[in-house]
Order: sequence, then C-alpha cells, then structure tokens
Amino acid sequence: MNLAEKSPLQPTAAAAGKSARRPRLYVCGHNHQTATLALRERFALAPNRYAAELERLHETLGEQLLILSTCNRTEIYAFSARPHFEKELHAALMSLAAAAEAAAAEPLQHKGMDAVRHLFAVGAGLDSMILGENQIKRQLREAYQASRDAKCCGADLSRVMEAALHTAKRIRTETDLNVGTLDVGKAAVLKGEEVLGGLEGRVCMLIGSGAIGSVAARAIAERRPGRLLIVNRTLAHAAPLASELGGEAIPIEELGRVLPEVDFVLGAAAAPALIVSRALWEKAMGGGDAPRPICMVDAAVPRILDPGLGLVKGIRIFDIEHMEEIVARNRERRSCAAERAWTIVEAEVAAYRTAVAAAEVGPMIERLGKRFDELFETEPLGDEAARRLKQRLLHEVIMELKGAISRSHSE
Repeated sequence: MNLAEKSPLQPTAAAAGKSARRPRLYVCGHNHQTATLALRERFALAPNRYAAELERLHETLGEQLLILSTCNRTEIYAFSARPHFEKELHAALMSLAAAAEAAAAEPLQHKGMDAVRHLFAVGAGLDSMILGENQIKRQLREAYQASRDAKCCGADLSRVMEAALHTAKRIRTETDLNVGTLDVGKAAVLKGEEVLGGLEGRVCMLIGSGAIGSVAARAIAERRPGRLLIVNRTLAHAAPLASELGGEAIPIEELGRVLPEVDFVLGAAAAPALIVSRALWEKAMGGGDAPRPICMVDAAVPRILDPGLGLVKGIRIFDIEHMEEIVARNRERRSCAAERAWTIVEAEVAAYRTAVAAAEVGPMIERLGKRFDELFETEPLGDEAARRLKQRLLHEVIMELKGAISRSHSE
C-alpha cells in the first residue's frame, strides 16, 4: 500500500460540498431605518395573513425561516446553504408587497455572523426606534413559536433563536437598557400629553386593546382622564381592560357616536384599512371644524387614522414618525446602557460562533473515527506502517478541523 498516495480520510464529494456550504443565517427586510412609514405599512402582515404567508414562503424557499412583522419592521430570517440565496430571500420579501411599492427602497440584508449580530440586537431592543423597548422580545418569541407551529423551524434556526433570546435576557438582567423604558404606546400617550398640555380630565379614546393598546390604556389611566373609551372590534376583548381601568368598552360600530366627545384619540389596532376616516369624522360631526383642540396619534402600522384628518381645523394628527424628540430623549438617557448591551451582543455572537463550530466538529470527529476503525480492520499493517498511517490520519483531522474553524470565523 502506498500511503503517500492514498488518503484514508478523503471525504466523499457530497460530504465535501456539505462541509464547504453549511447552512448560515440570512436576513432581508424593511425597518424604520431603511424605509418610510408609508413603505413599511405595505409590507406589514396583519394577524390574519401571517400564517398563510409563512407557509407560502416556506414552500417557495424550502428552508428554515421565520417572519418578524411589527409596527417598525418586517424582516425574514432564513437558513440556507444555497449559493446566492440573498437573491431568493430578496424576492420573497418583495412578494409581500406590490412590486411598484416594493421597489421604492433597498431593504436591509445581512448574512452569516452579520445576520446573527443583527438578530441579537433586534431581540435586545438595540435596533428599535425606541431604544430598549420591551415589546420586541415578546414579538420575537411569537415569531419563533409561529415558525415552530408551521414546521418551518429546524435545528439551525432553533439554535440561533435560543441564543438571541438568551442574549436579550442577559441584557435585561445585566444592564439598565430595558428599565423603565418607553414603548410605542407610551410614546404615543406622551405625544398627546405634550400637544394638549396634559390628559387629566379629558375624554381619551383608545382604538385597539392588544399588546400596544393595553400598555397605552394603562398609561392614559395613570393621567386621570375624565373618561377613557376603549374601542375594539370584539367588545369582549376590550371589556376586561376597561373594567380594570375604570373605562368604558365601546363596540367599533358605535365609534361615530362617541367621536364628537373626544379630546385625544390613540390608534393601536391591527387593521387592513382606515378605521377613522375623514368621511366618518365629518359624518359624526355634521361637517365643519373641530369644536375644540383635538389630538390624534396613530401608533398602528398600517395606519388606522386618516392622515387627511389633519386638514380639519382644530385637529392635530401624528404617527410614529412624528415622535422624534421623545425618541431622542429616550435614546440619550440610555446611551451608556446601550454601550454595555452591545458588548454583551458581541460576546454572545462569539459564543454562538464557537457553538456552531463545535456542532460541526462533533459529527466530523465521529465520521473520522469510524473510517479510522474501518481502515485498521481491513489493512494488515506492521508497526512502522501503522505509525505512518496514524500520522497521516492526525494530519487530516487537524486540517479538517482548521477548515471548519476558519469557515466559522470568516462569516
């Protein structure tokens, strides 16, 4: 046997291809940094669309994936070993909106460890419009669970999602980034308070009693309004919150009846179309100007309060892009905590990289061990031949391990 010519551990072509192209994470999407509100709301997925779109994209791409759709972002995360997968993922994102609207801005795109870093930052609230906000953690968990429920989540996606949630937990417990932070609902209440000079004694209407609406309702109640009206499409969902806060649950069919009484309107419902249109307002008011200064803040994406209401004299209307000063003040207060949080993100990215390399090396060592045993069972060797073969085996093990580590660190 010519040991110099024979490589006892030469991998098969399939194994070599798999080793060279192991799956890595990709992300493609739009968020508050890459797209305007008008564009983001074209990509936002209503709850009744989410499962169907997830299933469709899973069938189209054939990969592990999840969709994160919030008021400030719609991002698709997917694992793939295919070359040029970025183009496939970009096309998948574009399919969520009409082509003409989708082409209006370049989406965010990352792959490999850059995508991992982005995911960890998103989960921690470091990439949120309101730095450190806590709603994103719940939204990320829900997206992860939806992926598992739809059988779109494999071992690779599970590993990175668990790492992202662990990173978010570390930041929450080891820094002050998330302590007493704002979220979209609270920021909307602050905007109304700022515009009207306070909400005490005023008639405040909240449309929507979901996660954002519940936070906003409690923030309004703390300001002792004259009345708190909670409007919801399903009255049974609004009634417990209204009862808890001393408010009134109003069915959406009666919205026009109570509109003339309000001073402050906060939109926080998930709906595919406008809920308070200018036509509805004019019908409720009998036309004409607002009888007193009225503030409306739309915290929903897509928007549910008609921007055209701002043309009515006496009404000032805002959306989440009109909260720059509130957002800036929150960011300034949390700058030191954010620096510490980014340090944790980088440490967790490094730990994840090591874990991925270890997961790849384990099966590799097992495969090499089996081939080692097979070879010695079939080849009668003397002491010198055995020594040379062991040296060759050791060399190939070292080279393959170095290759795995190099691939991991190059991403």
